[in-house]
Amino acid sequence: MRAAIIGAGPRGLWAAEELMARARERGAAIELDVYNDGPVSGASGPGAYQPGLPAQWLLNVPSEIVETHLGTFNDWRGAGDTFPPRREVGRFLAASWAALAAHVPPSCSLSFVDARVREVAPAGEGVEVEGTLYDEALLTTGHAHDWPGALTRGGVEGVGKVLSAFAPGDLDAVTEADTAIVRGAALTFVDVVRHARAGVLYPLTRGGRFMAVKAFLPDDAVAQLGPALAFARERIRTAKGFEDVYEALVELSGEVLAASGAGPDEAGVRAVLDGKDGADPVEDLRASLGVALGERAWTPAAAVGYAFRAAYDAVIERSSFGGRDSIGGERFGRLTRTLERVAFGPPAETAGEVLALIDSGRIRTDLLGRGHEDLAQLAREVGASAVIDAVNAPPGLVEGTLEAELVRRGIGREHPETGSLMVERDGTLAGQRHIAAAGRVSEGWILGHDTLRRGEHEVIPAWARRVTRAALADPERVHGLPPLRPREVSWWRELLGDGQECARLVETFGSPVNVVNPAPMRDNIDELVRAGAAEGVETKVFFARKANKALVFADEAREMGHGVDVASENELRQVLERGMPGERIICSAAIKPDRLLALALDNAVVISADSRAEAERIARLAAARGVVAKVAPRLAPDPRTMPPTRFGERLDAWAEYFRTPRRNLRVVGIHAHLHGYAAADRASALRECMRLVDALAASGHAPAFVDIGGGVPMSYLADEAQWRAYQDAIALQRSGYAEPFTWKSDPLRNTYPYWQEPTRGAWLAEVLSGGVAEALRERGLRLHLEPGRSLVDGCGLTLAEVAFTKTRSDGVPLVGLAMNRTQCRTTSDDFLIDPYLVKRTPPSEEIEAFLVGAYCIEDELILRRKIRFPRGVAAGDLVALPNTAGYFMHILESASHQIPLAKNVVWPAGRLDDIDVR
Repeated sequence: MRAAIIGAGPRGLWAAEELMARARERGAAIELDVYNDGPVSGASGPGAYQPGLPAQWLLNVPSEIVETHLGTFNDWRGAGDTFPPRREVGRFLAASWAALAAHVPPSCSLSFVDARVREVAPAGEGVEVEGTLYDEALLTTGHAHDWPGALTRGGVEGVGKVLSAFAPGDLDAVTEADTAIVRGAALTFVDVVRHARAGVLYPLTRGGRFMAVKAFLPDDAVAQLGPALAFARERIRTAKGFEDVYEALVELSGEVLAASGAGPDEAGVRAVLDGKDGADPVEDLRASLGVALGERAWTPAAAVGYAFRAAYDAVIERSSFGGRDSIGGERFGRLTRTLERVAFGPPAETAGEVLALIDSGRIRTDLLGRGHEDLAQLAREVGASAVIDAVNAPPGLVEGTLEAELVRRGIGREHPETGSLMVERDGTLAGQRHIAAAGRVSEGWILGHDTLRRGEHEVIPAWARRVTRAALADPERVHGLPPLRPREVSWWRELLGDGQECARLVETFGSPVNVVNPAPMRDNIDELVRAGAAEGVETKVFFARKANKALVFADEAREMGHGVDVASENELRQVLERGMPGERIICSAAIKPDRLLALALDNAVVISADSRAEAERIARLAAARGVVAKVAPRLAPDPRTMPPTRFGERLDAWAEYFRTPRRNLRVVGIHAHLHGYAAADRASALRECMRLVDALAASGHAPAFVDIGGGVPMSYLADEAQWRAYQDAIALQRSGYAEPFTWKSDPLRNTYPYWQEPTRGAWLAEVLSGGVAEALRERGLRLHLEPGRSLVDGCGLTLAEVAFTKTRSDGVPLVGLAMNRTQCRTTSDDFLIDPYLVKRTPPSEEIEAFLVGAYCIEDELILRRKIRFPRGVAAGDLVALPNTAGYFMHILESASHQIPLAKNVVWPAGRLDDIDVR
């Protein structure tokens, strides 16, 4: 997938961050080119957030709203003013671009193109940008840099200095000798006031009003207002017409007045909403400043401004994408334009400076409401030597812009009432498939395109989701974030099939049900035996029963002439009852009660002696029973060469112990229990074991084997690149850069290496290299292995029924499974394999959700990664967790809440394993 973003301002940054984040989470491969007219520096246009702006040009929204994937602006800069210099925000945006470039997902690329784009056109199943073909293009061009109404285009008759407020260098031409008219009295006017050195400034507007200073309620009043605000938002979202919106704002404004401690004033509130409040623009500005500073009681204007801001998300939701047409159309448009003055004005600091200049006479308001008159005549009237244009290009389509050209050519569509570009909810141009736009060009069709605020609508995230979905090789596949696709096993595909067999198993045996098939175990054992034989080493495999309690696996090992490793009395008794000869069993239990040892001794089972004290206890029990115990002393390898272990004793201790003849003990082999999977550690341990063999032989013993326990590696995943991409993603989450994709940002620090090489046979060949095999052969020693996980690789999956779908109290989607977390968990933090969905309900909307379980615990998570369901998920569907036979089914399973343990069913027979037959 190749994509282009045209415009590198705050919205272009947001789009690039979202696209890379979604690509990281979904495993999509995307080549992204970002076009910008000039170096990428965080600016959305001349004067907006350029690092070179004057320090006195302040942000007009609270700094707390400014956030990128790098973090919050406040965290980045440290402590500072609520309304910092805009150039500081520009530096933060530039740093965010740099961070994005440094954190591109492994499957993606990011390039910057320093060029002004003049040509965008559909091209087959893609889009052409300046002659380069892309699959997708997004226009985030921001404010038009030039427009037909700009005064700098034609000048003003008789005025020598016609300047733009949006180019800081222009204002340097204004001196104290100048009398300047400033077209516009909104937020940009404040910037002009703080920079231009004119002797006198005359603001000029059509409306004749200054923007009111934003006022904020204290925390206790905000809490008091909560229920009324929730009611107003819902009323606006469900409004059937203009009056519903209007009256909701009337009522909410009254509640704001009450929460502020001011008395009711419904008539005053309605006057503000109708644009008929106030008589003196200067006194109105002074009153709003007094409210903001807490020096006077709240006014209806302050209350309406606060109410509109507080309910703005609902207003956006109801009016956008054509919604305004059903709530008054232009009447609604007039209302929003009216309320912008009282809701989105300047900070108190800058408003105070404006009032001080008015009081000093440097700002004159004589022309304030005469913006409809001839500008040249007004300039002559006041003797203006300079005119400063502080009016932005209007929202919507502006003549001469790239988007306007698309509409002229029939590629885009204009909303007839607002003059804005019509787009779908994911930004795609109406009537197009691969060209999208976001931002000011659609203002009117979509309300609330604040340059920096990201929480008001979903156009950018929806665009990123659509594009990454199109970039996926298999967009319909259920997967975790990021994807970790399991290796395919043929019998899984057969079982999952059309879902009928899965449904039958769940209906018959309950949810969850563990489905086991011993067939792949045979190949796994053979692979190890062949690898040993290739090195001339006889290899015997002892299935570690703790990995899975199903008896069908012990039966398979018995039928193949191999053995079983047991760790409890029940495990030992069960395999003896299945006909496993004692000499093909090793008892490696960490704790060995006398009953377990007696059963082992009576059946000639080899016992791994964990310590000299345990060996003494075994000898006493053997003597009492009149038998000779077959033991394999457990060696704890030298901690200077590998990690310390709690299992076994050191070589010298065992050599010393067995120098003395031990009645009722016969050393038949050496045992070791190692942590991890490193082949080098196994080779080192084997060499040390053989030194112990030599020491014991010198004392008259005749060990026949060396047993290095389990830890035979396997690989769960189909794709190494996905495992590397996951490692990259979780590292970025831990660092705070990437959006969390795990439950409560769980760092998942302790997880199995789900992809690794070499595995099984190739790994064993590596263990036996470097002279190890030769040393075993010279001593006539067999090699014993006790794999669990790697022997039952491909031998099982767990089926669970979806019980419900809902959201957490904060809106996070949840999918409840009829199982608990202990039924698919080991001692590691999570099960990092993508599940399968057996769909039994009609397709529905795509959802990304967490799988939760049956225990009444807040953190009862089946999987701690979020899971993407492209075709939705609903109660009655089935989720299949693949390759769970090794440890995941049984090692931690619990019947807490007295919920029955999962049944274990042998496939394809479809019968219960004997472990569940009582």
